Amino acid sequence: MSRPKEPPRIAFRVTEKEKAEIYRLSTKCGLSQSEYSRQRALGYEPRAVLPDAFFVFCEKLDKLTEAPFSKEVNNAALKLIRDMDAALISPGKEDMKLWLQQASGPSEES
Repeated sequence: MSRPKEPPRIAFRVTEKEKAEIYRLSTKCGLSQSEYSRQRALGYEPRAVLPDAFFVFCEKLDKLTEAPFSKEVNNAALKLIRDMDAALISPGKEDMKLWLQQASGPSEES
């Protein structure tokens, strides 16, 4: 029986300072360094893990929208929930055109 083929790997070199920063940011987002780097390379902006209190607040806000409010209040509350999700929870995708190509060679920090 043949072993399943491993997915391809990409390796890159960083300075100690860059490695520490990648570790800090990936930990803040609750991701491995590999997953954090993959998401950044694909143009996503991983978000920091939010405290449980934030989700409790969102659940309470969601329950409020089930109560009989005016249509305007309901729509405003639902828009607030969607805006909070977009800004704080769902990873965004950067505009890749804004990225500047790094000159080849060692980074300026080394």
